[in-house]
Amino acid sequence: MKRKIAVILAADIAGYSRLIAEDEEETLRRFEGYQVVFSEFVARGGGRIFNTAGDAILAEFQSAVEAVRCAVDVQESLRARNLAYPTSRHMNFRIGITIGDVVERENGDLLGDGVNIASRLESVAPPGGICVSRSVHEAVASKMALRFADAGPQALKNIPERIQAYTLSLEDSVPETVVVKSEEKASPLPSISIPKLIPNTLPRPDLKAHGLTLALGALALVVAGLYVREYLPGESRTATDAPAPTSSTVSPAPEAPPAIAGESESEPATSPEPGKKIETAEKSAEPDPDIVRKTPSPLASRYVLTRQWKDCDETANADTAAVACKGLLDTGGLSNEDQAIIRYKYARALRDKGDPDTAIDNYTRAIELNPTADAYNHRGVAYYDKREYQKAIDDYTEALRIKPSDADALNNRAWTRYTAGDIDKALDDANRAVSLDGTKAYIWDTRGHINEKRGARSAAISDYRKALQLDGSTTSSSEGLTRLGVAN
Repeated sequence: MKRKIAVILAADIAGYSRLIAEDEEETLRRFEGYQVVFSEFVARGGGRIFNTAGDAILAEFQSAVEAVRCAVDVQESLRARNLAYPTSRHMNFRIGITIGDVVERENGDLLGDGVNIASRLESVAPPGGICVSRSVHEAVASKMALRFADAGPQALKNIPERIQAYTLSLEDSVPETVVVKSEEKASPLPSISIPKLIPNTLPRPDLKAHGLTLALGALALVVAGLYVREYLPGESRTATDAPAPTSSTVSPAPEAPPAIAGESESEPATSPEPGKKIETAEKSAEPDPDIVRKTPSPLASRYVLTRQWKDCDETANADTAAVACKGLLDTGGLSNEDQAIIRYKYARALRDKGDPDTAIDNYTRAIELNPTADAYNHRGVAYYDKREYQKAIDDYTEALRIKPSDADALNNRAWTRYTAGDIDKALDDANRAVSLDGTKAYIWDTRGHINEKRGARSAAISDYRKALQLDGSTTSSSEGLTRLGVAN
């Protein structure tokens, strides 16, 4: 055994026992992925992980600056990954860092006061936060543009003396790469929020863009060395599948989609006229012209990610989305999960640009990486655009195999069968879609067209009126009533 001075970082997951009790398999699977992210950031900072036990991670660094930078990058990366889950399922690390005397054993494990104090400081840190000792604070205060809060002397378990502690507020920290020309102040880091569900624009039938959440943490490893050409705080856009109904009756609008993309309110999608765009969430604020950019450090890498994520998920401007998504794909180094997500969004942008062939190629590659109901459903719409109706129907059918309660896939298959002339099967699908989700105007509108084609005048009128009751701007239903000689 030999003694040395080292920077020790200790981390564990807040509420880990509760997460395990609620869903052991999912928690363990996610924790393994988070460990990989953690180890990559540690290695980048020249550190090494010397011990893991349960949900705890202990790492050694030679530099306090690198240890703090690693902690910040880990927290930002994992905070972005948490957006894919409801708040109750967030997996938040607490991190403590100190500089201290340690003893190194032959197997590489470290023991001593440095390890003990770092572990106790970690228990003081808030979930998703960082707590450092006075020695670490003094070592990094003049070298990193971070704002620490003085937590005062802390009485730590089994530590004789009180330890002066400082907590790091990531939301208020200023990135190292932002320099202000005209004023002695800098903009705070942007928070990542979850906006409301954004419906996708489809000529006929309409779908919601059941988006997937981009795992920004993995991409942070890739783009940290890119040149920042503009500083535009953005926001992560997510959307989720609608929850399955609890009965065969018409179900109410879902209050908040749970599933993989976090907790976000949803709004009923509208059925636009052919080629009509649907308004999206508010645009981000314009960049400050007085900010000078230079090569970002890992601490500032999330600016690039947030901007690219916003643009890749842009539904109002297909050109912007396509360029951003293509840029992310060209960066390389993506996990299969991340690549599947980006290709899915890239394909959606290509389809909106009027390039269904390339869109289908990218949907296909996304399906190969991660076969989801959404990917099959949207590829089916691209096939519909090409009038390859049987291929579209096959994709909708596969989406329903994966997710039998997908009312949108049923609605799309109903409309495609209606267009192809298979009215009886179209009506069966439309009836099931209405029973699964009777809150969407375009689903009633689809059935109205089918009933009109069947000559079921009264049923068609009823369906069109229901669609207009849900959404008065459903033009195709207004036109249907006019064709049937009925006032709107």
